Amino acid sequence: MKRISAPIAFVLIALISMVGAVAAGVLGAAAAVFLYDRGTSKGNDLAVALIGLHAVGTFAFVVLFTFLCSRRGYAQWKLPFGALAACVGLLGVNTLFFSSAYDEYYAVFFLAAWALVALSGTAALAVCQRMLTRVRANRSEPLS
Repeated sequence: MKRISAPIAFVLIALISMVGAVAAGVLGAAAAVFLYDRGTSKGNDLAVALIGLHAVGTFAFVVLFTFLCSRRGYAQWKLPFGALAACVGLLGVNTLFFSSAYDEYYAVFFLAAWALVALSGTAALAVCQRMLTRVRANRSEPLS
């Protein structure tokens, strides 16, 4: 069986990671809305859903992307940081898109989104660091 070339594999890994992150993010958004107001609309459901989508999606994307790349043989410390930078960039674009709604009331939601993405990104980096350390240790062991 012929191996897929590195650029095509990288794009496929990114797409698979994105699909997995969106799926996890949608579940996180639904859970966040339910936990916020038990399913009764207080008018903030879109803001809360976007916070859940970004926070859970960030964790899922960084971990899944790093895991799939490490399985391919790219066990580098730059992978999770690059994936996290992409997620933070997407949050920045989303913040700019909704900047017209920025006022005293919604400032808390913007701050919560950035704080939770930072928290979930840090947790994802910790998980990925452990994962990459194990990958490197397994590759350096002599075959018996």
